[in-house]
Amino acid sequence: MSTHARLPTSRLALSALLASAFVVALGYGIVLPVLPMMVERLAGSTDPAFNARQIGFLTAAYVAAPVGAAFLWGKWSDLIGRRPVLVVGLIGFVVTLAASALAPSLLVLYIGRILNGGFTAAVGPTALAFIADTEGGADTEGGDDTEGGDDRRTRAFGWMSMASIAGFLVGPMLGGLVAELKLDLGVAAVPPQTVPFLLASGLAVAAALGVWSVLPGNLVPGPRVEASNLGSSMFVSGEIRLLALAAVAAAGLGAFEVGLTLRNVELAMGPARLGLMFATCSIVMFVVQGLVFSPLVRPAAARLLVAPAFLVMAIGLAIMPTLAGLTEMLFAVSVVSASAGVISPLLAYWVSRISVRSQGMELGMQSAAVSLGLSVGSAAAGLLFGSHRLEGAAFLAAAATMGLAAIASLKLPQRPSLERAEPFVPAP
Repeated sequence: MSTHARLPTSRLALSALLASAFVVALGYGIVLPVLPMMVERLAGSTDPAFNARQIGFLTAAYVAAPVGAAFLWGKWSDLIGRRPVLVVGLIGFVVTLAASALAPSLLVLYIGRILNGGFTAAVGPTALAFIADTEGGADTEGGDDTEGGDDRRTRAFGWMSMASIAGFLVGPMLGGLVAELKLDLGVAAVPPQTVPFLLASGLAVAAALGVWSVLPGNLVPGPRVEASNLGSSMFVSGEIRLLALAAVAAAGLGAFEVGLTLRNVELAMGPARLGLMFATCSIVMFVVQGLVFSPLVRPAAARLLVAPAFLVMAIGLAIMPTLAGLTEMLFAVSVVSASAGVISPLLAYWVSRISVRSQGMELGMQSAAVSLGLSVGSAAAGLLFGSHRLEGAAFLAAAATMGLAAIASLKLPQRPSLERAEPFVPAP
C-alpha cells in the first residue's frame, strides 16, 4: 500500500487566497453604487428606463463572462500551476477594472465589464483548487482522506465563501463613500464615479503581490485519473447532479436578487431600505457559514444540510410575493440568504471530494455552472417581473425549482473508491 502525503495549506497561503477572493468580490460590489452615474454620463441619457436596462445588461455581462472562462482558467491552472493563473487573473482584473473606470464610451464600458468578469473567473476556482490539492490529510491507495484533513478542507472552503460574502458586503458601502472623494492625478480631476474602480484596482494589485510572494511557485498539480479510466462516461456517478444543483441554487439566488430589487420598486420602499435588505442578506450568509463550517459541524454532517437548505430556501421564496412590510421582508430575506449561504460552498466542497479529474478543471466547471445559473435566474426574474400580472411568478417559479432541487439532493453521491495520485509534484 502506497501513501501520498499532502502539504497542508500554510496560514500565509490561505490568507493570500482569502484576500484574493475578498478583493474580486469587493471589486464587483464597489462599483454598483456608481454604475447609474457612469451610464448616465457615457450614454448621455436621463431616461430612467433606458439607464435601468443598461445597468442590468452591464451586470449580466459581468456575471455571464465566467460561464466559458472559468473552465478554461481551471484547465490552464492544472497545466502550469495555481500561482501563475491566480496572478494573471488578478492583474487582468486590475487592468480591465481601471480601463472600465476610464471608459470613453458605453461600448468600451461593456467590453471592460465582460473582460473584468472573465478575469475574475480565474480567481475563485483556482484558489479552491489549490486548497483541494493541498488539504485532505494523506491519500492511501483506497483513496480515503484522513478525517482531520477533510475537516481542514471543509473549513477552508467555507472561509473562501465567507471572504467573498464579506467583499460583497463591504463593496457597496465603500463604493458609496469613496465616490464622494475628489481625486486629482495632477493632470485632470478624475470623475468621482471612477474612484471606486481605481481603489479596487489598487487592492487587487496588493492581492496579486501577496499571491506571488506566498504561494509556492515550484509545484504543479500532479496527474489525476484519466477520463478513459472512468468507463464510457466522462463523469463519475452523481457528478452531473452536483453541477446541476449548483446551477439551480445560483439561479434561485439570481432570481431572488433581481426579484427583491424589483419588488422594492413595486412597493416604493426606496433605495435605503433595499440597501438594508441586501446588507441583511450578506450578514446572515456570513454568520450562517461561520457556524456551518466551524469545528462544531463535521463535514459528513454538513453534507446532510443541502436538502433541508433547498427546502427552506423554497419556503422563503414562496412567501416573498405575499409580504409588504419591511420587518416581514427582512425575515424572508434572512431565510433565503441563510439557505443559499449553506448550499453553494457545500456543493463546491463535495464536487472537489468526488472528483477524479484535476481540481482546477473540476472546480472551473462548477464555477461555470454557478455563473450560468445566476445569468438564467436573473434574466428569468426580469422577464417575469416585466410581464403584467406575473410579478410574483418570479418568486414562485424559483421556489418550485428549489423544491425539486431539495428532492434531487436527498442522496448526494459518495466519493468514488478510485486511487488518487499525488496532488502536487515538483516542477522540472
